[in-house]
Amino acid sequence: MKKSFTLIELLISIVILSIMVFVLSGVVKNMNISKNMLQNTLNNEHYKKLALKVLYYDILNAKYINLSQRGDYTVVYMQTTDSLHNMPAPYVVWYVSKTGNTLMRMEMPKKVTFLSNARNYYLDKFAQNVKIFKIYRYFYKYFVYIDDGKPIYFEMYKGF
Repeated sequence: MKKSFTLIELLISIVILSIMVFVLSGVVKNMNISKNMLQNTLNNEHYKKLALKVLYYDILNAKYINLSQRGDYTVVYMQTTDSLHNMPAPYVVWYVSKTGNTLMRMEMPKKVTFLSNARNYYLDKFAQNVKIFKIYRYFYKYFVYIDDGKPIYFEMYKGF
C-alpha cells in the first residue's frame, strides 16, 4: 500500500507555510525600513563630521574672518586657502539657510558683502534642521557650536 498525504494534511501544511511567508515578509519589510533609517543617520553623521572638518580647515587657513551674529545663527565671511572646488584663495561664506535650516558653505572667487550679490559660486550643503550655529571669537580662540538635535562643538586656537 502506498503512503501519501491526506487532503487535510496538505491543507494544514499550506496554511502553516502561508503564515510563515506572511510573517517573514513583515520581517523583511521592517529590515528594509531599519536599513534605510540607519543609512540616513550614517549619511547625516558623515556630512556633519565633514562639515566640522571643512569648517575647521577654513578657519585655520583663513586670511581674515568676519563674524556676523543673527539670532541663533552666525554668518561667517572669510577668505581662505582651503578650497573644495580648486579655487585659489576663495572667499567663503558659512550660513544657515531659511529653507530646511540647512548649514551651507558658499565658495566664490570674488568677495561679496551680501549673499544676494554672489555670482559664480559653489554651494555645499552639510547639515539639516540646524537649530543653532554659533561661532564665538575671543582674541585668537574660536569656539564653534552646531546643534541639529545632537550638539557638536570644538574650540581652536588660531594665531595670526
